[in-house]
Amino acid sequence: MALRDVRLSPHLIGGSPARTALPLAVVGLLLLASVGFAVGLNTGISLWWIALALGIAVAAGIAGAGLVPTVGSLWLVGFWWFAFPPLVGYLTGNWTGAGRYSYPRMVGYGYQSARAELLGGIEIGVRLGLQFAVVVGLVGYAVGVIVSLLSTRTSGSK
Repeated sequence: MALRDVRLSPHLIGGSPARTALPLAVVGLLLLASVGFAVGLNTGISLWWIALALGIAVAAGIAGAGLVPTVGSLWLVGFWWFAFPPLVGYLTGNWTGAGRYSYPRMVGYGYQSARAELLGGIEIGVRLGLQFAVVVGLVGYAVGVIVSLLSTRTSGSK
């Protein structure tokens, strides 16, 4: 396989069915997680979301969904991770300074109100959610493309 056989455009934009299915699947997953979190299940902030996001990126690379849709979909996951728990706390009035309705943070500071927590979660979700999506998306998508190329190469040689 020559380098010219790997075109850049399909890897940026992706193939039509996978490009459409990826964001829809991620939105469906986030809706399911949102309902679970709202009714009290432990679907909120955990490290499993990072593993899930990496799995989404690898699957997108294998399916050829495109890097832009992959990063966009993972940004939704990252934004949800930071902004949804404070939103539920704000809407339900069950917010506490260090409860399940605060977003993950490295420093032990907290906000004094649910509204401030929500605005902080949105701000951090936009910034860190994008960084999370770019890093995890690039790594996972590259792994998925390599797996896809290796699997087609080995199946073609038989």
